[in-house]
Formats: sequence, C-alpha cells, structure tokens
Amino acid sequence: MTDVPLTPRLAAKLATMFPAGDCAFAAQWLVSECGPRIPGGFTDPTWVERVRAAALRLSAGSLDKLAVATGLGQQDWRDLLMAAGFGHPDAYEAWLDEGPRDEADAANV
Repeated sequence: MTDVPLTPRLAAKLATMFPAGDCAFAAQWLVSECGPRIPGGFTDPTWVERVRAAALRLSAGSLDKLAVATGLGQQDWRDLLMAAGFGHPDAYEAWLDEGPRDEADAANV
C-alpha cells in the first residue's frame, strides 16, 4: 500500500502544534503510522485525514502523546475518533480549520 500524504490543512495544523524541530518527524510518523497501519486498510483521503486529525488533536503537540494516539488508532480507529471528539464524520473539519488556540483542547476532550 502506498502512503497517503498529509493534506495541506493537516500539515498546517501540525505546524502550529509542534515545535519546528519536531514537525518533520511528527509528519512522517502520521504518514507511516496513521494510515497504512490502521486496521481496515482504508485509503480514502478524507477518512485518512479524519483519523490523522484525531491523533494530532490528542497529541497536543507532544511526540509521546502522538505515539500513544496512533497506537490507539492501530488498536481501534473508532476509539481514536471518539477520544478526540470526532465521532461525527464532519466533526474534525472545524477543528482543523481553526487557528492555533486549540492545542490545549485535547486535554479537555
């Protein structure tokens, strides 16, 4: 399976959440660990963006939390979506489009 690249808005959100020195690693982690390694083999770019947005939100800008979040998605992607507050198919879109003020929200989800 080929990797699904990060969407521009997901990459932009990631850049607001992680320190500059961690952005490239976080982006590569999402591409390799949160996409092809999620059970079900989903490749639809919208679905992949939604799952990656959930992992990103739960990370709150921490590489350690990103690893935990992607691990949760690898066990059951539905749990990841619910933990991030993205149970509704469109719930993640507003979060992705908001400014950088939301990084701390993950702790309150």
